[in-house]
Amino acid sequence: MNFILFEIDNPKKLKSLSKSKISFFKKDEDISLFHFNKMDDGLFHVVFNISDEYMVSTKKLGSQHHFSYSSLTNFFFDANSQTALIEYINKEYLDEVTKEIEKRTKSLIRKKNITNEQFLIIQHEFSGKIKKIEFTNSEEEYFELENVSNNFIKDNLNDITIDKIVILHENQYLSVSNDGKVSVDNSDQEYVIDFVKRFINEIT
Repeated sequence: MNFILFEIDNPKKLKSLSKSKISFFKKDEDISLFHFNKMDDGLFHVVFNISDEYMVSTKKLGSQHHFSYSSLTNFFFDANSQTALIEYINKEYLDEVTKEIEKRTKSLIRKKNITNEQFLIIQHEFSGKIKKIEFTNSEEEYFELENVSNNFIKDNLNDITIDKIVILHENQYLSVSNDGKVSVDNSDQEYVIDFVKRFINEIT
């Protein structure tokens, strides 16, 4: 699954999403709340439903058929921290979800970048082989290395700017970019929820 990391100005406001009426694939709404669940240790799982249409056309006849469909987007936040993760399907859906969260909760939600120090924390928490690292040095030279030592980040913490790391953790690939993109090579619900808990806890 793919996520984008966000920062919330007042995470407790997000609890007000629980007061929103749950809608199951309502076709007259572009976006609706599909699921809201409080989990352990202050973690909340919210699912938004986005209504869309497939449009089938031909070169000569133009648009001919419209097929309605729905797409579900997962949103995780911790009421005790300002960190949240929103599932990334495409930019348009992501923008719709963030706008809907701000509208419903009167909160501010902004993308969050990841620092070198946080990369080091992530590597420590999700210990495993660093399969790939992308970075720039002090002279703005770009490098892409594979299978580096697990001490590489620690040893070069103040000399480089990390763009992306890929870690093999428990036979699953974890990819994290400094612009807040987070990908885990597993969509099993139990695995994803456990991953999200640990990631939000460590990155806060």
